[in-house]
Amino acid sequence: MAILATPTYLLTGFLGSGKTTLLNNWLKQPEFSDVAVIVNEFGAVGIDNDLISKSDEDTIELTTGCLCCTVRGSLVETLMALFVKRQQGQVRHFNAVVIETTGLADPVPVIQALMTTPVSGNFHLAKIITTVEAPQGLSTIDRHAEAAKQVAVADDIVITKGDLVAEGHVNVANALKTLNPGAPIHNTAPSAPLALSAILGSGSLETSAQFNGPKYWQNADVVKQDDRHHHRHDLNRHNSEIGSFVLTFDEPLRWQEVAAWMDALVIAHGEDILRVKGILEIENTDQPIVVQSVQKLFHPPFALEQWPDGTRQSRVVFITKAISESFVREVFDIIRSARKPSASPSILSELELTGATS
Repeated sequence: MAILATPTYLLTGFLGSGKTTLLNNWLKQPEFSDVAVIVNEFGAVGIDNDLISKSDEDTIELTTGCLCCTVRGSLVETLMALFVKRQQGQVRHFNAVVIETTGLADPVPVIQALMTTPVSGNFHLAKIITTVEAPQGLSTIDRHAEAAKQVAVADDIVITKGDLVAEGHVNVANALKTLNPGAPIHNTAPSAPLALSAILGSGSLETSAQFNGPKYWQNADVVKQDDRHHHRHDLNRHNSEIGSFVLTFDEPLRWQEVAAWMDALVIAHGEDILRVKGILEIENTDQPIVVQSVQKLFHPPFALEQWPDGTRQSRVVFITKAISESFVREVFDIIRSARKPSASPSILSELELTGATS
């Protein structure tokens, strides 16, 4: 019987953003049973001794059912060792993995590790969660490229320490929407800790390893409307060139043209195309097709059973560095006008519709 890849969640956030505090809170919640958590060092997490039921040099089992591990060697080595231990019954069985990154880490290499062999056969990247502190988060994003990139690639954003800012989280949230318009934004504070269910919805870590669904596109559409009426906040107005935009298409698209479009952008500007997340209406295909990428890495596409919000319209969110909306649209217009799919192998070779809809 084939072994299904384990859904894996990446928890990122700059130094002091409240990432570890959030993780500590989640460790105590019932939804975290049957989850393996990978951290850089146990001491930094500060696990309550009363929660420890069993431990050795690099793993700790908690009374809640959660398994905590430290990175030994590379992340790939740690994940594969954990996989083997589970197969051999050396550790408690787990149905999902959460990886906490260091505060200074560029998240893209970690994402690359999760999306390439041998890891991708046993673990699949389900969601990227990023923490941003309300008091200093925006200035940190402005000064540190890593912090900006952490927000740009996130599927969900958690604003922490909102109780320390007079305006709370509202201004921070509005600014973050200009950087990542589709990501749901959550809030947490010591007086009102964020429940894991807010991230998961009604499911578990295992069952929530799915596309964000209608919420992502509703969020992106709202920001697009705000942009038209000039209500957006000017985040990163000084030394950062990261921005976002949403392209919409009312008519069905040709798959070969979409693939050639993404090829052209990635080959020429892959490092600056930080995130692409699209839901597409493709010619001769009834189901909506989802495409996602982080820089040069494309997730295998998949078909949804139905349009998440009932609207049959192609929508693609781009988060880029110094790449304008007009340039991205112009590249697509040139490809569409040529009407000749590239004969060369596509960088999106996995994205053939026969594979996506089967």
